[in-house]
Amino acid sequence: MRTSRSGGQYNGAALYSFLLGLGHSEALVHKVLQDAGVDSIDPKRWYDINWAIEVYFAIYEKIGRGAMIAVGKKMIETAPFPPGLDDVKRLLMGLDAAYRLNVRGGADLGGITCEFDDDDSARLVWSTLGPCPLNIGIIEGCCSRVGAAALVEHGAGGCMDEGGSSCTYLVSF
Repeated sequence: MRTSRSGGQYNGAALYSFLLGLGHSEALVHKVLQDAGVDSIDPKRWYDINWAIEVYFAIYEKIGRGAMIAVGKKMIETAPFPPGLDDVKRLLMGLDAAYRLNVRGGADLGGITCEFDDDDSARLVWSTLGPCPLNIGIIEGCCSRVGAAALVEHGAGGCMDEGGSSCTYLVSF
């Protein structure tokens, strides 16, 4: 089930970085974009957030969970982040700020909260757009961006892919 985000927009640069993560599947990208009514994604343009959600889910349905996690990791290599996020804790705490760089408008755009259980683990609550495995890949990619290996487990309490309002991720690094 997809969560509708009324009135919001999604940054073309973020959507474009997602598509770059699928570079090995040009035919798939072309087909999904064609089905969505466009030939390409303009990184300088803002897109309707519900349309962007549909693009993410259309690709997820075609490539599956493992490939979607890999794409999330790859996205982080080109995604814009606020400056100063140079260690695991700052980076995980900065995920909401990074998300806010890529969405605008609308009152129900969701967000990302992060709490640290101890020096080596965190709990992230994610209520944003996109498939759950993409979020897991993004978390893993963020950790590896600063040289930390991460174990990401889905916590209890529901999943956005199954109609829940958020996903909780338990991250050990």
